[in-house]
Amino acid sequence: MFNFGNNLHTFCGIDFMPRIFVIDDDRDLLSIVKSLLIKRGFNVSVYSDWELAYRDIKKHEPQLILLDVFLAGVDGFEVCRKLKSNYVTRHIPVLIFSAYPRVAETAIYEYGANDFISKPFEVGELISKVHTILSQTGESV
Repeated sequence: MFNFGNNLHTFCGIDFMPRIFVIDDDRDLLSIVKSLLIKRGFNVSVYSDWELAYRDIKKHEPQLILLDVFLAGVDGFEVCRKLKSNYVTRHIPVLIFSAYPRVAETAIYEYGANDFISKPFEVGELISKVHTILSQTGESV
């Protein structure tokens, strides 16, 4: 058996790369996270606007959504609840991130998030959580 490590997707092509959507109103964070995930072989789209993100989520069905709790004008918890209660999007895993780690339990148990990561986060921790969630859905690298 061949071991292609974490860069299997560069070998397989873009059609087989897990699609990750990152939604946050911090454009600097979006740029950093996008760069980190692309370097790890993921197909990444970033959004600072929830309405645009939601339209694209229904259109492109990502394999994972990274979602900030505090978005400009929108409650990230309610966004998560909306995603998890909609039959079109409820199967998509959501990884919530926030600068307030005390919201982790609320995000997971009350709003249906699959996991939580606190800001600021270590790159290795983010990648590990992404891989764990995707492996649970059969989409991991």
